[in-house]
Amino acid sequence: MCFETTKFAKAKIAKKDIECWKTLLGDNRSFWQLFPYNLNEIMPKVNIMPKVNLVPQYRNIFEGYHSWKSVKSALSNKDRWIDEINLNIRKFIIPKGTKYYSNRTEYVSETIMLVG
Repeated sequence: MCFETTKFAKAKIAKKDIECWKTLLGDNRSFWQLFPYNLNEIMPKVNIMPKVNLVPQYRNIFEGYHSWKSVKSALSNKDRWIDEINLNIRKFIIPKGTKYYSNRTEYVSETIMLVG
């Protein structure tokens, strides 16, 4: 998953826990990296840094914990993949005090926690 933002986007710091959603395989591993998530465990911090895109006015962020702002966005992403894959929409939070970026439908954060 790649997060796209404008070249003017600034990192934010979560003032409170932010509810978000991820599409995971049935065993709570991420679809893209097969990274395992444990319930109620804050994941290790990852440096998130926008990188230059081929289109000069945009930047991409590849590293970090990518998540959806809504169940609707997560479901629309899930529909792009083969139905036979056991994918689940799981509730996460971006913990208070975490550095993150956001665009219209997604977040990318330096840490995240599976809560439901």
